[in-house]
Amino acid sequence: MNNKLKIYVFVLLGVLALEFLIFQGINSERIKEIDSEHYTATKRMRFNHAKSKKVLNDNYDKKYYMATGKNVYERIYNIKNQSIIEMIKGLADESFPQGWKTEVKVEEFTNFILLVQKEIDNSECNVTEVEKYLIPIIEYSQPYLKNVAIFDEKHKCIMFFDGDSLMELSEKRKLSEEVVNDVLNKGQNFTRYNSIKIPFEVLHGHIFIPVIVGGKYEVMMMLDTGASTTVLSEEVASATSFQNEDLNKVEHRTFSTASGIMTCPILERKLSVGSLDIVQPIAVNFKDDTNLLGVDFFKDYNYRIDSDSKCIYVWSKE
Repeated sequence: MNNKLKIYVFVLLGVLALEFLIFQGINSERIKEIDSEHYTATKRMRFNHAKSKKVLNDNYDKKYYMATGKNVYERIYNIKNQSIIEMIKGLADESFPQGWKTEVKVEEFTNFILLVQKEIDNSECNVTEVEKYLIPIIEYSQPYLKNVAIFDEKHKCIMFFDGDSLMELSEKRKLSEEVVNDVLNKGQNFTRYNSIKIPFEVLHGHIFIPVIVGGKYEVMMMLDTGASTTVLSEEVASATSFQNEDLNKVEHRTFSTASGIMTCPILERKLSVGSLDIVQPIAVNFKDDTNLLGVDFFKDYNYRIDSDSKCIYVWSKE
């Protein structure tokens, strides 16, 4: 009886020991599983924390930069009653390389178009290059900036970014090949602000342009970018004169010329050059038959003289 009891006790103890070992093994695996889950959760939490911290720090740095900086980006938020035109132009002037010219025009209501003329350096300009300049501009000027036109050195449009292409660039930071082709095609068809081309002749090293005076008298006038006032000979002035035009009663001005001091009556004439029709003051030259087209003719225009094509490219400043 004692032997059976001892056997029973030994078996019971063995079973208990086995259960303890099994339980300890299961418990150990569970502890490892819990530790692993805790480590993963902690790692994920630290990652999300670092990510959120970076976003907060970036936003802080960005707003701190805009609140304390000295450039146009912070003025967007800090200057009250700032002109949207000045804001967009300021952004463009900071983003595009030095030498590129920018201008902003109002198309309708609060829709604005940015006109950009590339630097005159004979290098090619592609859409990918322009994209990187536009990204910071559209980031801060939405929803006002609706279109962007890029012009070459002769002020002919070569790229046109409409609202859809600007939106894609803002969202994806890069345009698809299809949109790039669309930008180039629309650039060729966008002619609203393109320059007009005025052909000229070169005689004895001077530029001569055909000009119609008073709507009826055609004469070759020498372009003189050093002359502040356009000058017509007495012959041309007389041939285009108005009835009752009395030279003794009009304003007279004194000019210093290569031939000496000259006093001239100041009249008003319509000058037609290419498709430009401008009514402006002219000085009458009584000394010789010289006809000079002065810089006052182009006072409201930008222009570029291209000796290779023998053309003057002219476009409006406004």
